[in-house]
Amino acid sequence: MRRIIHLSDLHFGAEEPAIAEGLLKDINQQAAQLLVVSGDLTQRARAAQFADAERFLKHVELPRIVVPGNHDIPLYNAIARWLTPLDNYRRFIGVNVEPTFYDAELAVAGVNTARSNTWKDGRISPAQVERLRQFFVAQADAACKILVAHHPFIPPAKEPNAALVDGGPAALRVFEACGCHLILAGHLHVAYSGDVRPHHVEVKRSILVIQAGTAISHRRREEPNAYNVLTVDGTTLTLEVRTWDGREFIGTVPQRFVQTTEGWSKSGS
Repeated sequence: MRRIIHLSDLHFGAEEPAIAEGLLKDINQQAAQLLVVSGDLTQRARAAQFADAERFLKHVELPRIVVPGNHDIPLYNAIARWLTPLDNYRRFIGVNVEPTFYDAELAVAGVNTARSNTWKDGRISPAQVERLRQFFVAQADAACKILVAHHPFIPPAKEPNAALVDGGPAALRVFEACGCHLILAGHLHVAYSGDVRPHHVEVKRSILVIQAGTAISHRRREEPNAYNVLTVDGTTLTLEVRTWDGREFIGTVPQRFVQTTEGWSKSGS
């Protein structure tokens, strides 16, 4: 069994300190084995904001997979945006912007979908897809193969026309073939989950997408600050969205998913 903490859209520079403190307290009570952060650690990619993010992450003593988001690329510094877009990220968070993790049960790969030539949208390239394919194929015995990206592959129900990651449909066909089970992402500041198949009919085997809301920033989308706790136990995955109630993070009713020969099915359905 493995427990995973999934955070997204911390937005240091636009964070609420009391919520950040409460989040650290709550995370450290979860007895997890891995921390995943799916991008937008900062609000404007400034060195001081990355330094704050680095200090925050050091308080979570877990192996971690962290990827950049579009806010982690400078917006107003045109020279840095085009020539050294992730220098501050690499300086404070990690040199490798597409890290991997694997053990006896999990195979987790990060991908950088942030691009200098777009304002907020993301893209996954054929070269990145091939790297991910090779990683997942090499981890043939992993009970759960997980991709971590910033930009979403499916939209939320309340925003069906939300922009999705460019290159996503072609990537999903490859991920289906190499056995990827799960995609963790953020960007929209909305917590939701769903199967890729209703949105990408060419994919025949279920791949589950789990999106995290914004963990600690004031840039909420009519939802409370939240993060996800995932428990992977053999062929069963349990998702608990933990939300800020003004004083602390509290759990919601967990959702359970079970792997079948065709992918995931929601428990009880």
